[in-house]
Amino acid sequence: MSVKRPLNISYASTVDAEPITLSEAKSWLQIDYSDWDTLIEDELIPRARIESEKASGLLYVEREVTISNNKRDERIYPIGPWISDVTTDDNEIENYSYLAGFNGDNPLPNDLRVAMLKRKATDFAYRQNLIDAQAYYSQKASISEEMKYRADLFV
Repeated sequence: MSVKRPLNISYASTVDAEPITLSEAKSWLQIDYSDWDTLIEDELIPRARIESEKASGLLYVEREVTISNNKRDERIYPIGPWISDVTTDDNEIENYSYLAGFNGDNPLPNDLRVAMLKRKATDFAYRQNLIDAQAYYSQKASISEEMKYRADLFV
């Protein structure tokens, strides 16, 4: 009996510029002082983007996605939105790279921006408390917006 290795998908979780700025996040949180800037900018904004990307299956900032061990007879693009192929050999279908994510030509939809802002607000509100059931459900309220974009759930 042979063991099949699963498809491997990799991409960087860090980005040069987040889709939500510090001033947008502070405006949403109704904060007009700088005491929490480091927490918001270095922790809450990236974490909200990463969690929202996981829920939606999309990259909110353009990045290179590497696929390895693809056993299908064609290239697949499981993380979107697809921009272009990086691997120039069109015959390579097992190991290849492509660019994916929202950019200036294809901006991030507003409902996904709002979902990230909701995540930030909830994370900020419960930053010092243990997450109880009510806070957990409040934190996950943004998922309904993000899940609309999961094409793989509807296949």
